[in-house]
Amino acid sequence: MWIFLDINGVLVPDQFTFPTSKEDLLKFDSACLQRLEAVLQRYPQVLVVISSSWKEVFPFEVVHSLFSPSIAQRVVGFTPFLDPKISYKLPYLRHQEVLEFLRLNNASDEPWVAIDDIREHYPPNVPVIVTHGNTGFDQSTALALEKYLQEMTTDNTIAKSRRQRAEGLRVRKEL
Repeated sequence: MWIFLDINGVLVPDQFTFPTSKEDLLKFDSACLQRLEAVLQRYPQVLVVISSSWKEVFPFEVVHSLFSPSIAQRVVGFTPFLDPKISYKLPYLRHQEVLEFLRLNNASDEPWVAIDDIREHYPPNVPVIVTHGNTGFDQSTALALEKYLQEMTTDNTIAKSRRQRAEGLRVRKEL
């Protein structure tokens, strides 16, 4: 099971003030992060892939280090950059990045969900948990993710162990 996680509007709520220091720029909202990690702690088979514009600015190691150690080990990389010669023609670019990640990792048939504040990054028929950009990963988002993961686990759709998947990963962890 995969979660494709956006950052801005999810772990960094939209604010009308700008960070005043570099340290503040490289922080997740602690309440948003705690809520997400609390859900993820109950589902150790879930792997997280960053699907965010942050991959254009920060190295994977920097983003990875912002998670708690127990969750960071399950944050496995970024979605890939797509060829700009064709990507500008593609609808739902972020969705295309997710599909490419899954293809590269022989996981196209595995269940996944995106967490994003912009539903329009994905076609209507794919699973997306939408946050409100101003509040980020709030309690209602945590409940929606919990419900989705519980249903996926109950339906036995998570067939492979996290270790089997992680061993075969070919993710791009750096810019």
